[in-house]
Amino acid sequence: MYLLLVMLLCYASAHAQIVNIEEQRITSTNDSTRWYGYLRGSAALTKVKQQSLQLQGQSKIQFKKDPHLALLLLNLNLLRAGNQDFAKRAFAHLRYNYELAKTLNWEAYAQIQTSPIQLLDQRRLLGTGLRWRLLKSSNGRQRIYLGTAWLWEHNIFTEPYGQQFWNRSSNYISTTLRFGKQATLVGTAYWQPVWGRITNYRLSTEWVLQVAITKKLALTIDFSYSRDNNLPPEATPETYAWRNGITWQL
Repeated sequence: MYLLLVMLLCYASAHAQIVNIEEQRITSTNDSTRWYGYLRGSAALTKVKQQSLQLQGQSKIQFKKDPHLALLLLNLNLLRAGNQDFAKRAFAHLRYNYELAKTLNWEAYAQIQTSPIQLLDQRRLLGTGLRWRLLKSSNGRQRIYLGTAWLWEHNIFTEPYGQQFWNRSSNYISTTLRFGKQATLVGTAYWQPVWGRITNYRLSTEWVLQVAITKKLALTIDFSYSRDNNLPPEATPETYAWRNGITWQL
């Protein structure tokens, strides 16, 4: 599994410390559609005194056949000003869900990511836990989910900070709101403390608004905030981003 993720990471080449899987899930499939996916990309080029370039790309593939669901995703984020890289991050994520009951799923996942600006050469994650559907509207368009999991983490920092191994508790709440057929708003909050060391935690929230332009084309606007208390002293513990882009859905 790790070999597959390493190959995918090399293909994508260097994302956020906490990956918002709730935003990544593809929820518009139906019983006759088992394979589903899309590509998302955005680019911005500006120049004042120096030229700055921002590139973002995302690829997702999902297979769903009850009671099974598998999700594979890649993400790339590059921000360069002049000759300096301010962000160069990527991740590869593989997840499997098994439906235990109508409102309860078991999950298992593996992930590799990197974030050089946060002095993180590589982070490897393995996790398993439960996902509970707290609320679902009668038409299925409004939902709230709660999740909790055990998370094993292996951090490889840049020199001279070496390596770290942690066991974490990963917890989240997720909401999905749909407005007619044109717009969808997804919001998620994660809290991931180290077992026995509650001050060593990661916290993030992300909100994604998608507005349909055509049947296959949509405008996406998303805001994210993240704090990681387990980084080297020289690294930035807090990050946030506001992104605008276009989604092409297969």
